[in-house]
Amino acid sequence: MPSSNQHTIQKTNGRYYTPSSMVRLILDTAGYQGNAILQKHIIDNSCGDGAFLCEIVHRYCEIALRNGYNIEQLQHDLTHYIHGIEIEPIEYQKCIENLNKIAQSFGVFQAAWDIKNTDALTCQNYSGKMDFVVGNPPYVRVHNLLDYSSVKQFHFAQQGMTDLYIVFYEIGINMLNKTGVLCYINPSSLFNSLAAKLLRKNLIQNQLLKKVIDLKHTQVFNATTYTAIVLLSQEKNNCIEYENYETQKIETLKYSDFYIDGNFYFSTAKNLKQIKHILLTSQRLAELRFRQPERNKINVKNGFATLCDKFFIGDFDFNEYTIPVVKSSTGKMQKCFYPYDKNGKYIPFNELINVPQIKQHYFAHSDKLKARSLENKNIWHIFGRSQGILDTWKNKYAINALIRNLDDIKLTPCPAGVGSYGGLYILTELPFNEIKDILLQQEFVDYVQALGKYKQGGYYTFSSKDLLKYLDYKIMGEQNGQADLFECA
Repeated sequence: MPSSNQHTIQKTNGRYYTPSSMVRLILDTAGYQGNAILQKHIIDNSCGDGAFLCEIVHRYCEIALRNGYNIEQLQHDLTHYIHGIEIEPIEYQKCIENLNKIAQSFGVFQAAWDIKNTDALTCQNYSGKMDFVVGNPPYVRVHNLLDYSSVKQFHFAQQGMTDLYIVFYEIGINMLNKTGVLCYINPSSLFNSLAAKLLRKNLIQNQLLKKVIDLKHTQVFNATTYTAIVLLSQEKNNCIEYENYETQKIETLKYSDFYIDGNFYFSTAKNLKQIKHILLTSQRLAELRFRQPERNKINVKNGFATLCDKFFIGDFDFNEYTIPVVKSSTGKMQKCFYPYDKNGKYIPFNELINVPQIKQHYFAHSDKLKARSLENKNIWHIFGRSQGILDTWKNKYAINALIRNLDDIKLTPCPAGVGSYGGLYILTELPFNEIKDILLQQEFVDYVQALGKYKQGGYYTFSSKDLLKYLDYKIMGEQNGQADLFECA
């Protein structure tokens, strides 16, 4: 069993050993503590080497002996009420050895553990029987699995490029008895990914969701996965307890507060009310745009993607075929080698190398340029992606898409003939100061944070669609009148 200060180690098949501090928190959140655990069935259906089961056995032994159990009674209960499933034979064997060590420390030497070395996707032994289902289900994208068909037979796996942890929710819920609870640690992508959409819908429709502990930027595992602890209960729930792990603040939220347009958004109740208004207003505006194209007064797009910035952006000893370019993340102006005409068509290579310095520049980097992943290998001399090019000769505003707080927002004018790269840009005829007044507000930061798209270093990211929704709400919604939008068919 990993010690409390041991670094998290990646397990096979996309699973990770869970630090003991998280194991204890998950069991406490599930209510698996005190006398309430006695003669209650509990399972970890992807138990690995037994991180959860060892803590479970330790707790059960302590409580049972404190309540006057003799060794024979304790041995019976350990065999009868504690269960596990592990598909990997080596991990299974380690689990048995680790459980034996814990039990023996309490004087139990002959426990016949109910730990099955089998596939949880096909095991039906525990359906409708468990008081507690806990664990850290495997995180594996379905395209990395050897047996794709066994996963896609599950209802929750029918939409998008699913992940194995989503299937383990279906497995775990099916294992619960009428009063059972489930508590997993899983990727926070559960809140907003297409793959988890059917899972979210099921949790809301069946009123299963009881508590969410959002670990936010705290990375439990040595990976870029951001996680949350989710508690489900078979006893119907009308609201949830939402805990921000970083601040330890707790909010009681109604389902209608955070379940918006098929996704989960978490913040304070006050912020969520505003975010809901933003998203629903944007949705109505999108419908109006489709029917009335003249409403397209604003747009947000991705900036240049050269696939080799060191070649195309820098201090060159030539000025031909160059334009100024703004790096969105810093707002700084740089020089860009731009092999396109004003209509966005690429300039033939043979024409470009008529300039001796450009010819030398190409031949010094030709191997690197040709090695890129290009849409068309025959035109290796250009950016490699077409995004942003057609808008080079339009007025726009560059903005970074990675922020922590208000001070991180960089909004920079990009007049016609100035490119934007490394982030997003806004196309609008509105003056710069008006856009600045809209975005340099805490309301926008709250909106971005509630999207839940975490990045390292405490940052949050947002997409061109996310930004457009907010600008729609602030500009188009206010100009047309919020009430009019919702009355318009």
